Amino acid sequence: MKTAFQIEINIVSRAIFFPKERIKTKLQVVEILLEACRYILYNEKKENVKSDNKIIVQKNKMNRLFFVGDSKMYSIYFPFNLHYEDGIEIKINYKNLIDIDSYTISNLLSIIKNPAILSENCLDFLDPILDFENQDNYWSILRDLLFSEDGYIRYDKDEQGYKKAKNSNQEHHHPLHHLDIFYTNHVTFKLGLEKEIFEIELIDTLDRNTNCKYLKAFH
Repeated sequence: MKTAFQIEINIVSRAIFFPKERIKTKLQVVEILLEACRYILYNEKKENVKSDNKIIVQKNKMNRLFFVGDSKMYSIYFPFNLHYEDGIEIKINYKNLIDIDSYTISNLLSIIKNPAILSENCLDFLDPILDFENQDNYWSILRDLLFSEDGYIRYDKDEQGYKKAKNSNQEHHHPLHHLDIFYTNHVTFKLGLEKEIFEIELIDTLDRNTNCKYLKAFH
């Protein structure tokens, strides 16, 4: 299904999609993705939301979610299918086989939040999955979520970080406007930007059907 819409993020839910600490793990990305699915199911969808805090669902140009906040925004891959039931109510499913409803979302979240998933013993990892496996094929969904590329990219306008870097004469280590590529300490890096960008520009940058953006110079 090709579709695009926006949903305002209310004050209560902002902490879910914009945690105080930066995203550092795949489990955090999966949790945000699942919470976003719940939010999509139960909140008003519009063609355009004027709020500074919103989720943009893009299934016509790409399979991505964009989370837009006051001074930052980021995007991740959206691996599920969307379709309208009776032309009105939106549904989400996995490979047209399993509905991603509130019940499924809650069970998947309980699995990834279980401390056993971080155990060094693989058998401990299996326990929370087996609790639900007789009901639905959760392992199939969870495997894809954990092993697929999540396509994380974030735009940040970080005045505090830039000021701190500038005071140390290292402003080009932490530009005011920048893109963070990836999220773990081992591989993340920044691309400095000359000016502020908005969601329409980030969407266009990630759209493979539009012209590529060019890096003008390496400093």
